[in-house]
Amino acid sequence: MQPKYSIIKLFRCINTSNINGFIFCHCVFSLGFMGHSSYPGPCVHKYCGLGRHCVINHETDQGECRCLDHCKPHYKPVCGSDGKLYQNHCELHRASCLRGHRITIMHSEECFYKDDDCRLNDYRRLKTKILDLHDKRYLGAAGHGAHKDSMAAKKQLVDLMFKRFDVDRNGLIDASELSQVIKHEGLSKDVSECTLFDLLKYNDINNDEHLTKEEFYTAFDVYLLNLPDEQKVSVTTVTVGQSAVMTCAITGERRPPILWKRNNQYLNPLNLEDLNDFGDDGSLYIIKVTTTHMGNYTCHADGYDKLFQTHILHVNGKKVISTVPSL
Repeated sequence: MQPKYSIIKLFRCINTSNINGFIFCHCVFSLGFMGHSSYPGPCVHKYCGLGRHCVINHETDQGECRCLDHCKPHYKPVCGSDGKLYQNHCELHRASCLRGHRITIMHSEECFYKDDDCRLNDYRRLKTKILDLHDKRYLGAAGHGAHKDSMAAKKQLVDLMFKRFDVDRNGLIDASELSQVIKHEGLSKDVSECTLFDLLKYNDINNDEHLTKEEFYTAFDVYLLNLPDEQKVSVTTVTVGQSAVMTCAITGERRPPILWKRNNQYLNPLNLEDLNDFGDDGSLYIIKVTTTHMGNYTCHADGYDKLFQTHILHVNGKKVISTVPSL
């Protein structure tokens, strides 16, 4: 009794080559089932399109196209025309099949942070986590944690991160490169709603969907601040009733706002009539000096209180000149 089906080998020539006048055909073969009619299996030549595959209906012995049950795990996110973010192309096409309407790939990155629940505090925590992760993973034990106290060490770390993030070495970081970092470093959403895509949300200043190195510096609060040693302490002497201006000597590109302290209390938010800061340079202006103003003041850039300048204000009393009438 002959079996109903027999196993056959289907050969297919994928390319040819000519060697010394002889034509060689490079072939691949696959196993299939054929009945007495020598007809290939119902799914052998049936193409179902993206997001679908052929499944044999055992009642009719015909091949039917059905939506994929699942996709292979692969993180390369893409935006769909429905405004949603998909883990990869396969997931997008599978969703298109399941919903019964076409979803195309959009090349805009808007959906990476559309309806994003990432809050600013969570975003700051994420950046701290990223810095600590790269510090631990790529810097030696001798430099571990130095970025928390040294701006030079922080710049070195952020430079290293930018180099790793900028996969194609064009001096810009885009969403595709961020997705690769998320995949390689295992940085998908965990506790918070923030991801590296939020770098584009918060720090892409010109909205060109790319991060420059300057924007990357801003994102991770890298400021190249400077205070010469000879200016770490400044002494000012004024007379009662005069006005006084104390200028903070801390300089640097994109320097944060200057904050002033006296007796461990910040003066900027107090809105005092006799004390106020003015101008872009963050100088402290005392309208009318009295002896109560004498003492020590300190200034530092917002967020960088370990680099500070001390101002010592001396106040002299008014000289009283008395005249004695001559006899």
